[in-house]
Amino acid sequence: MSASRLVRDSPDLQRLVSEGYTVRIVKNYLVVDDIPYVDSEGEVQAGSFICPLEMAGDRTVKPSNHVMAFVGSAPCNKDGGEISPGFANVGLTSGWAAGPELTPAVGFSQKPRPDGYVDFYEKVTTYAAILLGPAQAIDPTVTPLQGKPFTTDEDDGVFVYLDTFSSRAGITARNELLELSKVAIVGLGGTGAYILDLLAKTPIRNVHLYDGDTFSTHNAFRAPGAASVVDLNARMAKVDFYAAMYASMRRNIHPHAAYITAANVSEVTDADFVFLAMDSGPDKWTIVNSLIAAGVPFIDTGIGVSDDSGIAGQIRVTTGLPGATDHVTQGGLISVVAGDAAEYDTNLQVAELNMAAAVMAVIRFKKWLKFYADTEGELHSTYRIDTNETLNKYARISEQADSGEGAGVA
Repeated sequence: MSASRLVRDSPDLQRLVSEGYTVRIVKNYLVVDDIPYVDSEGEVQAGSFICPLEMAGDRTVKPSNHVMAFVGSAPCNKDGGEISPGFANVGLTSGWAAGPELTPAVGFSQKPRPDGYVDFYEKVTTYAAILLGPAQAIDPTVTPLQGKPFTTDEDDGVFVYLDTFSSRAGITARNELLELSKVAIVGLGGTGAYILDLLAKTPIRNVHLYDGDTFSTHNAFRAPGAASVVDLNARMAKVDFYAAMYASMRRNIHPHAAYITAANVSEVTDADFVFLAMDSGPDKWTIVNSLIAAGVPFIDTGIGVSDDSGIAGQIRVTTGLPGATDHVTQGGLISVVAGDAAEYDTNLQVAELNMAAAVMAVIRFKKWLKFYADTEGELHSTYRIDTNETLNKYARISEQADSGEGAGVA
C-alpha cells in the first residue's frame, strides 16, 4: 500500500493503486499511465490519462468534471476508425498539463449519468475499459494493471495540502513562474498583511516577514481573516501571528520580529523580490538604496486619504527593477520621511484600501514574472478613489516590458 497521505485517505485512489493501475500525482493532477489503446494505424500503443484532482482537505471528493484528457494520439477501434462519434476531441483537453511530457493532445467525453462519476476510481476505470477493448481485440495480453509503485510530488512543495485550484483552472504552468526562492515583506500592517494573504497562495518557496510591532485590536479591523479575542489577548508579534495563521495552509513562512534598519538591511538584499509596506521614516530610504545597490527588484506601496465630504485620496504602487530606478531616486514618488509627499502619508486607512493596495502590488509583481500579460510595463500606478481612475507612469520599452527584465524608464 502506498505511503501517500492522499492515497491512504482517499478510497478511490487507494483502490486504483491496489488493483495495479500506474497512478501518479503530478502538480495536483491525477495521472494514470500505461493505458493500452489502438492508434489510427491499428497498432497498440500506451498513453496516459490526466485530470485535475478534486479535494476536500486531504482526500478526494466526487469529480466535478466528467471529461478525461489523454496524453497520446486519438484512440481508435481495432480497425483504426473512430470509437464513437464525439468521444475523442482535441478541444476537450481543457488546458490541463502537468509538464511538457504530460500535455494532452486529445480529450474524451463519456458521461455515465447526469451527475457524472461517483469518484475517480469509476472515472478512470470507465475510460480505461473503453480504450482497452479494442486494444485487447488485437493483443489479448495487454493490460493497464502493471502494479508499478505509486509516485507523487504532493509533499515536495510548500503547501500543506494540494493546490487543486491551479490544475483545475489550467494555470499550473503559469503558477510555476512564481516559484522564487525568497520573497520578503517589510511591514505587516494592513497592506502588508493582505500582500501576505495573496502570496501565501503562491508557490514561492520562502516568504520572510519583517515587523517589530505587536498585533493589537485596531490591527484586526484592517487585516485578513478574523482574529479571536484569544489572539488579541496573546499580544503576539505581528509576524508571529500571521506566520501561525498561514501555517495551516503552507510551509516556509519565516517571521522576524524586527524592523529593517541599516543594521540588518542585508537580510533582505539577497531576496528575489521585496515588498515595502512600511510607514514613512528614515529607514525606508536606507532600504530602498540598499535594494537598488544590490539589484533587488521591489515594490513600495502607499495610501493617502482624507475625510472631507467623504473619504477620498489615492493608492500608490511604485516598482523598482534592476536598471529601472531613476523614477524612484529622482521622481520623489516614495515618501521616506513622515509628512513628506503627504498625499501618501496619512494614518487614515480602511481595510478595502489596504486590500486594494496589496492587490495592485501583487498584480504588478506577477506581471513582472509573466504570470499576467503586461502591455505597458508601468513602474508607477496611482488609483484615485473619488473618480475611480488609475494612472500609470514610467512605462518601460514594450519589448523589455514583455521580457520581464529591468530597463531604463521612458
